[in-house]
Amino acid sequence: MAGGGKIVRFLLVCVAFGGVAMACIFAFAAPVAAQILDPPGWTPDVRRAAPRLRPTLPADLGAASDEEQQGLDADQAGSPEGTQADSQPAEDGILEPGDEFARLLDRETEEEAAAEVETGDEPRRRVAVRQDGDPVPVIDEQPTLDGLIDVAAPAPPMEGQTNITEVDIRSPADIRAFAEPSGYDPLLLQADEYNPVFSPSTFQGFALDPFPPIGTKIGSFVLFTNLETDYDYNSNIFASPVAEGDSALEVRPAARLASNWGRHALEVRASGDLSFHDKYASEDDRAYLVEGLGRLDVTSRTNFQGLIAHEYAQESRSAINAETAGTRPNIEVTRYRGAFNQTFNRLSVQLRGNIIDTNYSSNIFDGEVQSNADRDYVLYEEAVRPKWEFSPYLFAFADIAFNQRDYSIPAYTDGILRTSTGQRYRFGVSFGDAGEILRGNISLGYGQQTPDNQELPPIDGLLIDADLAWQITPGTVLQFTAASDVAETITAGSGGVMERNYGLEARHSFTRYLVGSAGVGYMTRNFVGAGIEEDQFTAAVGSDYYLNSWAVLFARYQHTDFQSTLPQSSYTVEEVQAGVRLRH
Repeated sequence: MAGGGKIVRFLLVCVAFGGVAMACIFAFAAPVAAQILDPPGWTPDVRRAAPRLRPTLPADLGAASDEEQQGLDADQAGSPEGTQADSQPAEDGILEPGDEFARLLDRETEEEAAAEVETGDEPRRRVAVRQDGDPVPVIDEQPTLDGLIDVAAPAPPMEGQTNITEVDIRSPADIRAFAEPSGYDPLLLQADEYNPVFSPSTFQGFALDPFPPIGTKIGSFVLFTNLETDYDYNSNIFASPVAEGDSALEVRPAARLASNWGRHALEVRASGDLSFHDKYASEDDRAYLVEGLGRLDVTSRTNFQGLIAHEYAQESRSAINAETAGTRPNIEVTRYRGAFNQTFNRLSVQLRGNIIDTNYSSNIFDGEVQSNADRDYVLYEEAVRPKWEFSPYLFAFADIAFNQRDYSIPAYTDGILRTSTGQRYRFGVSFGDAGEILRGNISLGYGQQTPDNQELPPIDGLLIDADLAWQITPGTVLQFTAASDVAETITAGSGGVMERNYGLEARHSFTRYLVGSAGVGYMTRNFVGAGIEEDQFTAAVGSDYYLNSWAVLFARYQHTDFQSTLPQSSYTVEEVQAGVRLRH
């Protein structure tokens, strides 16, 4: 029997050394199961998962023997990066081995156990040896606690790859609910100034950003912050035939707090625009915007949306009714918006309504106070937007809207009240926001605005609207934008301005961190009833260099050529910007 016991022990020792050798081979030849693999086509810059501590025995098992400790050290030295996965303690006090498949072969005699009890040491328990057919232990990842940053998260993927850490980490329904930044809907409001490079469209298309911001988690909300500052030189600060140049320091802070809920949504935004000019303090900007958005989910197919926003800014010198001399009036705009959305299988319908209250302050012209109360008005709008889904990448839609623009007093220029009613009919197609090649939408339509006073002619015409992005290659994007609507004016004899804007911009990633852009824009204005025609051509180039996920250096150059049939109104502008954008 003694000889048989020796043979059994010899065989068990052989099995133990064989298990250790196999563990070393598997550790070097194959990746650990919990290892994060590099995504396809990505650089080897991806950060690995944080190393784990080697398995330890529970407190009631006592300390490991010297042989056991040597086996653990040998297994840890042979695993990738000198680490291995945590072992899970099994039931009944038996410890299951981890991925290293170590054989801890301690068979104690009764005399040794008794001796340990006499000396006060706790007896060690037997470690089970893995047999063929035993279940493989599964090690669950511990979830990251709220408010803690997981430094082991992989770096963001290159353009065109799927990334769950982009700025909008909400559900697709949440993203669609708040698809109009600053509460601005081009289908509802009057035409506004548009510039394809300096003032990009609200539509993002394909963002060539190597470091998409992930924000800071605050409970069930995510906070995104942005601070942009630059030096700006404008060769014609007053947009006048007689050019006067000036330089300025510009600062634009912004913050956005968005909910990250499974149902419903709430979002608060705030931004500012400050400028400090060297020579002409009248051109300094002191603008801000605050707004809140919400969505109430009644069912998975029915929801209500709401928006309230307040904006304070100074009128641009290139606006329709702006003057090239004197001070600039302040503009206060308050917006209220509500919408009801219902989905019927492939058909979805939106009913929406808007109230927009716009007020202008007085300004000083030639030493005299000049009132702008005749420009104050309130816009009421009602609309319906049905949309049919052929596939996630192709939709057909229509947008039918009616509006009433109410003025309190007649215009000082001709004594005619500018109150009017209007209709907008748009029909188009949408390619969604998830395609790999084409995203966005385009529509054609007809619009009419009819003044209540028959002395002013109605304004009508073709409406072209588009936000299309074409990803030619993973590093090259071509974007086309168009916007058209009837804008307000107090020009004598005119009840409104048909304004159309077109923009074409190309962006290209020369390297992962350097993105260049070049764009052209064209704008036309027709002052119906006044016989005034205006057009503007804009060309611009720019570049963005991403230092890291926190800072971006940028530079812009723009040339503007504005022509008008009104005498002494044409001008040209050269503008240069260079600065830094800080974000999180």
